[in-house]
Amino acid sequence: MSNTLFQPSKLAAASFGLGIGGFVGILVALLTGSFLGAAVQSSSLAPGAAAGFWLAAVMSPAAIVTGIVAKMRATQPGWWSTLAILLGALVLVVVVVTFVYILALASTTS
Repeated sequence: MSNTLFQPSKLAAASFGLGIGGFVGILVALLTGSFLGAAVQSSSLAPGAAAGFWLAAVMSPAAIVTGIVAKMRATQPGWWSTLAILLGALVLVVVVVTFVYILALASTTS
């Protein structure tokens, strides 16, 4: 028995993988940061959480672009391409809101 779920479009499958990776990466980064709290300066987990955040921030536009390209190129890219676009947009919104929060926090404390 062969797996034919992603056979119609490998680009859509790549988009789906980027969307899932970005979503999981942003969740892990934000949860790690929230659990560390004020101890983030001395924690060994902080660099990994920061790297996860930046990787998720890069993956979200990549998921959106590859999802749109897959929709334009393939005859039947499947539901995973649409889900990847939505996940990429969700992660992008979370990244932008996080940046706005950080800028607001930085401007009120200085």
